[in-house]
Amino acid sequence: MIDGFVGIDIGKFKFDVAVLSKHTTTKHRAFTNDQEGFEKLVAWLESDLSVFAAHFCMEATGRYGEQLAYFLFEQGHAVSVVNPTCIKNYGRSKLKRTKNDKIDAVLIATFCQRETPGLWQPLPEESRDLQEMSRELHRIKDLLAQEKTRLKSGTHVAAVLASIESRINFFEAQIQALESEIDVHIESNPKLRKQRKLLVSIPGIGQPTANALLGEIPDIHRFKGVRQLVAFAGLAPSERSSGMMKGQARLSKVGSTRIRKLLYFPAVSGKRYNPVIIDFCNRIESQGKSKMVALGGAMRKLLHIIYGVLKSGKPFNAKLHLQQA
Repeated sequence: MIDGFVGIDIGKFKFDVAVLSKHTTTKHRAFTNDQEGFEKLVAWLESDLSVFAAHFCMEATGRYGEQLAYFLFEQGHAVSVVNPTCIKNYGRSKLKRTKNDKIDAVLIATFCQRETPGLWQPLPEESRDLQEMSRELHRIKDLLAQEKTRLKSGTHVAAVLASIESRINFFEAQIQALESEIDVHIESNPKLRKQRKLLVSIPGIGQPTANALLGEIPDIHRFKGVRQLVAFAGLAPSERSSGMMKGQARLSKVGSTRIRKLLYFPAVSGKRYNPVIIDFCNRIESQGKSKMVALGGAMRKLLHIIYGVLKSGKPFNAKLHLQQA
């Protein structure tokens, strides 16, 4: 039985907490965003506020809130990690005009109490490790691209040129090492190894993309259907039915930015090499819709195929998907 609703506004070094419970009026307090702060939060709730079974709610803010979410989950509490857009729109519906950390925490707690958001489930440890390595690989590749751009941007004095080239060599070595670690990690885990084999059976998805997708898509069996996965990725169409943009459908983009980025180039490749995507895009473009609309639809179609192979445990079968089209 839930005896309190806790809204958490996450910051880099601290987080603000607002508590709504039957025992007290709304309470607020800030804690350091580290293990000590996590433990003080739980102790404060239990000893000072008599809140022992709380429903915690926070915005999905990436790395800053992950460790707290894992800590609370392991303590046995209900945890919701919601899209910031949901909180922002909820605040607008309440005509909130003032914004600070304390007010935001109260708003999140109120949202949690009245809207009952779905509970967050952490990734399995093997997927969590893969996610962290894949994201680090992506960051280093971005840094490498920046340095290579600088190298080509003009002439440099010898000392600067040597400095840039040294960083490029370092980043390339780091990328090679991480890619090897990721490959060893997947090969040593039968479930991940099987899932990667299923993903690379889809024309357009190579091994690097498959590796990254396995770190971003939670256990496929947590989704009740493919529509939930599409919504999770922010690839569900959002159509305006009034105003100047009436009738124009766009991607909602309320979901995982990383998954959408990972699917972009496979969708481009799929338009050339995947018979299911080729057929899909041809039908979309024959209706007079633009190539970009078709590409967005191709990303969504590709996610349908990914869901199918992971859920069934069977490799890609073009004939099966073309029959369902």
